[in-house]
Amino acid sequence: MSRMQPTAACVYAAILLLAAAFPAAAATGAAATLPKAPESFRARFIETRTLPGFDQPLVSRGNVTFSRTRGVIWEVTAPYHYVFRMGPADAEEQMPDGSVRHLDAEHAPWLAVVRHIFTSALTGNISELRRYFHVQVTVLRVGRRIELTPKPGPMAKAINHISVTEAGTPRSLRMDEASGGRIVIRFLDAKAAAETP
Repeated sequence: MSRMQPTAACVYAAILLLAAAFPAAAATGAAATLPKAPESFRARFIETRTLPGFDQPLVSRGNVTFSRTRGVIWEVTAPYHYVFRMGPADAEEQMPDGSVRHLDAEHAPWLAVVRHIFTSALTGNISELRRYFHVQVTVLRVGRRIELTPKPGPMAKAINHISVTEAGTPRSLRMDEASGGRIVIRFLDAKAAAETP
């Protein structure tokens, strides 16, 4: 696989970030001190991916747009162009060569699980998130840190740990992969907005 080729794991990390960033704060007993999750937001990101056997990390940059009603658009703008869109009922990838690939649960089994986690988190259903992860939420001076450790099963074979910091909108994510790789995503200039009709 080309070092520049986007992988499902990068998209998976982005979606898990969004899923992890919005579980119900009531589980911490500190709901009143935390900002309400936005209806929509957009941000720039810098993703650094460390792979076993490679001395230099892979760094990519782009934009993410989130909408409670429309879904997620994850766009890598450098060093290649790649777009992942996930709506309420479908998902698609636009590859660096311009080709478009539609994804469904039959051909991308992880998609159904990701969509379920994503939907559960956005609706504040932390009990559903706990079906897949051990969840620990720590209230910080500004925002909170959410630690996700996969429970035994297929996800634990790919991911060791996910740590997210957020303060109304995502600030950063770190995902440690079972392979020894690591993905770190920093979010910049996040702007929250009310959902538009």
